[in-house]
Amino acid sequence: MNLYIVTGTTQGLGKSIAAQVAEAPDNELITLGRSPDAPVRGGAHLQLDLADTKALEEVFDRIELRIRGKRYAKAVLVNNAGVVSPVGPIEKWEAGELERSLAVNLVAPMLLMRRFLRATEGQALLRRVINISSGAGRRPIAGWAAYCAAKAGLDMASRTVALDAQSKRKAVEVVSLAPGVIDTHMQGVVRSVGVEDFPDLDRFKELHASGQLRPADDVARDILRFEAAGALKGDAVLDLRELLNAESAAR
Repeated sequence: MNLYIVTGTTQGLGKSIAAQVAEAPDNELITLGRSPDAPVRGGAHLQLDLADTKALEEVFDRIELRIRGKRYAKAVLVNNAGVVSPVGPIEKWEAGELERSLAVNLVAPMLLMRRFLRATEGQALLRRVINISSGAGRRPIAGWAAYCAAKAGLDMASRTVALDAQSKRKAVEVVSLAPGVIDTHMQGVVRSVGVEDFPDLDRFKELHASGQLRPADDVARDILRFEAAGALKGDAVLDLRELLNAESAAR
């Protein structure tokens, strides 16, 4: 039996990842998001606002109760949830918007890594953390200071946690994975911002108009395929597009 914990599964990439994980009968699935608690195929959905650190701790207490005494071949945490807002010059932002962005995009994934690694110690032969990052964490984009900073922080946190595991010779793999441009609600939010706040607006509109945004189902399938093959390791910061290009070149 394998354990998968996936955040941000209401729509987009997270929804696709969860649905594909649930297709395998030997996978136990726990999804986390703002919709109410409910059973899902393969497991359960638990309600959680990732900006609420107190609620996050309480929800993971419940996860520990669910998995206590079980043994897994592997346990996988997919930190997928994210918000792109606020967009625009930093002086225009409300303080609460900035706090929420950093909480959801950086603080929550780090807290979840902390609890996940504690909870699965001795219960899974192999443990993997997949942090969904972004190219925005590796190059600045005007108007995206909060998102870029959080994703850059997530990249470095992933490198450090991976180094910690390596130094202790633990069977833990951590990767911060940029999935490329995906046709999701987040892209729609970006395209709705005025050019005065987002100078790259026309480029993002062109990506959509020219069909360069990949379907979430396809991206999820590639991520899970590489994860199952053990290919998301080595470098703790990876780009899915580079993995696909290398795979294509090797054929």
